[in-house]
Amino acid sequence: MNFSITDVLAQSQTEPYAQLFRQTSLSEEEQKLLATLQRVYPQNRIRFVRQTPVPGFYEVILGEGVSYVFVTPQTLKELEKITDENRDTYFRHWLFGGVFYDMATQTDLTAPMKTLAQMVDVTKLPLENAIVREKGNPNNTLFVFTDPRCPFCKKLEAELTQLTDVRLYTFLTPLTSLHPDAKEVSARIWCAKNQAEALEDVMLKDRELEGPAHCTTPLTQNEKLMAELGIKGTPTLFFENGERITGALSAKAIQEKFKDIQKMKDAIKESK
Repeated sequence: MNFSITDVLAQSQTEPYAQLFRQTSLSEEEQKLLATLQRVYPQNRIRFVRQTPVPGFYEVILGEGVSYVFVTPQTLKELEKITDENRDTYFRHWLFGGVFYDMATQTDLTAPMKTLAQMVDVTKLPLENAIVREKGNPNNTLFVFTDPRCPFCKKLEAELTQLTDVRLYTFLTPLTSLHPDAKEVSARIWCAKNQAEALEDVMLKDRELEGPAHCTTPLTQNEKLMAELGIKGTPTLFFENGERITGALSAKAIQEKFKDIQKMKDAIKESK
């Protein structure tokens, strides 16, 4: 499963940052540089590269973060010669962390890429591995990664009860390093006759499900998915536009985000 920045950009017409990201297209040179970096740094999950306003200074999306690398004109001419053995000679100077700022325009140039780096193409999420709940007319969609033993996840679940007209996809992602029995609890929820009811019993009513789980669960796949998406903690939410929020967001904040996304959808329809 590949959650590439290219895919996110392809979906960007449905999200609040559409105007900015529609202007983002890689030149042939940038595409070749991206392919080279991915080839010689295979473990670094390099997902996107583009030239900044400073010649030779490129911004790079590494996983879910933004870094910068200096690339000389000579390096651009010799991309095919670069290997994992000589890469650090060609790509010698990197900047990790920090903010690239334009003082003349008072603009944070790193912020848009940080937003993009955190986004995913939700159309590639394996929805068969999630518990599905619908409330009212599901005009909005929310994807939730949760741990049934996580107190902040339970706080979020209480907020979710206040939402209307929404479809919820809940991925059970137990963090066993923090909650040793969370995987067993998650398995019991997944194997329950009524998964949605079992989830809400545990999250909202603090009920303990009895007996061992007797079914095949997607928990291992969900753990791998968390790693691929760079999810470090729970709860983590993704909106229909691919935007990521970590933490127990309030129902009011979620509803405001739904409104923003709907406005963008309406604007796109009107423009067609």
